[in-house]
Amino acid sequence: MLDIILIQHDVSGINLVEYRQPHTKIGTEHSNIFSGFLSAIQNITTELNIGTLILISTEGSRGHNCIIVPRSPINVIILVDSTDPIDLWREQGHIIADKFFEHYGTEFNPNDINKFRDFSDTLKGLCSTHEYCE
Repeated sequence: MLDIILIQHDVSGINLVEYRQPHTKIGTEHSNIFSGFLSAIQNITTELNIGTLILISTEGSRGHNCIIVPRSPINVIILVDSTDPIDLWREQGHIIADKFFEHYGTEFNPNDINKFRDFSDTLKGLCSTHEYCE
């Protein structure tokens, strides 16, 4: 089940869009910390030239997958239960990026985050196409 979708500006790490399910326990303060953590890891992997970070997983009864779809100038970050199909969510991430670029293009000011608020409606519509969202 989906917890949260973040659309992050890839260079600055700014969260442009945040879409959460009603059940998620991740607050805005946590998503900002999480986004900063992912930016730091992505910068390290780039600096070391060891590839692009696309997945982080946790184990246990509350295990989760964090699926990262890098599509410059954004990263689509999707946090889901570990039992959800990763391939489905990776595909959704690419669709989300395509829709984002249709709405806003690839040249935008990441500091003008109010501009992106209406994109949550698009995410809600995309989420309703399968059983892994509420």
